[in-house]
Amino acid sequence: MRVRFNSKVHTIYGRTQIDCYDKLKAVVEQIENNKIIEHAKLLQKFAPPTQEIARVETVPTQKQYTLQEWFGEWLGSYKIGNVRASTINGFKQDFKKLEKLHDLKLGEITNIMLSKAINESSHKSKAGIYNFSSLIKQMFDVAFNNRLIEMNPARNLPKPKHFAKNQKRALTHEQEQKFINLCLADLDKYEPLLICVLQGIRKGEMLALRPNDLCFVKNTLRIDESYDEQNPNDLLTKNQDSNRTMPMFELTRQVLLKYEHYEPTQRIYTKSSAQLSKLLGELLEKNDLPRLTIHELRHTFISRCHEKKIDEIIVQKWVGHAIGSRMTKAVYTHVSSEAELNFIETMNKKTA
Repeated sequence: MRVRFNSKVHTIYGRTQIDCYDKLKAVVEQIENNKIIEHAKLLQKFAPPTQEIARVETVPTQKQYTLQEWFGEWLGSYKIGNVRASTINGFKQDFKKLEKLHDLKLGEITNIMLSKAINESSHKSKAGIYNFSSLIKQMFDVAFNNRLIEMNPARNLPKPKHFAKNQKRALTHEQEQKFINLCLADLDKYEPLLICVLQGIRKGEMLALRPNDLCFVKNTLRIDESYDEQNPNDLLTKNQDSNRTMPMFELTRQVLLKYEHYEPTQRIYTKSSAQLSKLLGELLEKNDLPRLTIHELRHTFISRCHEKKIDEIIVQKWVGHAIGSRMTKAVYTHVSSEAELNFIETMNKKTA
């Protein structure tokens, strides 16, 4: 991609449009920074040596943080109080993996150092590596935006060597119907799992549901808490976008109607995560359904929404993703073979 900026042509190379955009943004920022530096040099060169300039020169420079110091500052100023305690603990555990860089000044850390740290991390799962990379990027983005470093070493970090693209799983339409019928046949055991697939909510959001979250007049479900067994007093949802009111679909209404007059603030579902995971695994295995996790019941819900051509903004609102987020489609969409055949048939009709 070639762009003209300040009468100069810049050539940008990247695999995708987004790569090109990020690199272009970096070029523009660097040009603007260079202009500011040159302007300051000219002022210093031609301006008379006044008392005012002398005072400016004696202004103390910004603190040069070590990575260890900056992590504490970043965590306290931007994260603590804004995200769940379990997320803070995850940040602290991940930061230990940067131990070799703890005592280096931010400006001394390079892209190569960070890439090596990610590739050598002990994370085995895609999610673990993603979270570790995200921690690094967030820390250095904030440092760069606050002008604590001239260049951002976390920009355009390459994907780790063992960052395999594992295909997320979801039930097909037929498998989902079979799963729903099995849950309905034994609600005492499987009702929490049924709610996850019918509404597409996260496991913690399901475990935090109370009767006062259910509105049978408007047929809505309020999601503003998330339950974590490790931190039972921390009921914050994943992020601000997760707080939402979504439709209570008809089958969900029929299942939950019995809770209308229950104690309003009592949690509806009290089984542990381990119990629910075990129940799900047994149900899938006994009935020849593909093995998946509770979170992948959410994937199934989002996939059905896309197959039914529900508007992207509506889906994002229902599942608690930021409006405009690419995650809803890029990570969670699973188009069944049947739906794909229908799309192929539609395209063939256009060209016939």
